[in-house]
Amino acid sequence: MPRSSSRVVFALLTCTLLIPSCHSTPKPTGECTGTHLGQSVAWPLSLSSHHSTLINLDLSAHTRIQLNYKPTGVPGLESLGVNLTLTGEPQFEESVPRTVKLLPQQDRLVPEEISLVRSWEGTTGGGSNAYITPPGVPVEGSVTLRRVTPDHAEGQFVYRYADGGVLTCTFDVPDRVYEEDDQDSGGGCGGGGGGYDNDDDD
Repeated sequence: MPRSSSRVVFALLTCTLLIPSCHSTPKPTGECTGTHLGQSVAWPLSLSSHHSTLINLDLSAHTRIQLNYKPTGVPGLESLGVNLTLTGEPQFEESVPRTVKLLPQQDRLVPEEISLVRSWEGTTGGGSNAYITPPGVPVEGSVTLRRVTPDHAEGQFVYRYADGGVLTCTFDVPDRVYEEDDQDSGGGCGGGGGGYDNDDDD
């Protein structure tokens, strides 16, 4: 077989072997379901959701989980989300879920105890420390973490509102950010040619 032909076969075989691992890369999944102003809703989790490790000036670390949901069907509301900061770099599996209550304090929610959950910051398309108005800041909330590992975070949070509405928002997010238009592109796999050179100049 000519050397150029063998190179093509090798390149195609390499790409074929890599494709399954590319498409198996986990993407954020989850949704907010429940009632908003008396209406049933199902808001999907955005692909921009992820978690990461933050290193402070004193070299201590915190874990940040950023969640963004798409409130479809709500005019004027671009997104609903959370910036959740965990103390240190906790690691546990879903066999030992941990729940922390969230209590209203003026115009925001705060964790009942500053231990696992260091801070809770609601977000909307209008900015941080923001909640949907109406119905306003939830009168009660909680966050349950089922799994936190270096490359994954999974759990849910619940908002209860004064008007009787309840939102339950699930999340399962890896440690990377996806662009929304990459949803069907295999998460950035391929495209670069992998260094294959079909130039038979030797």
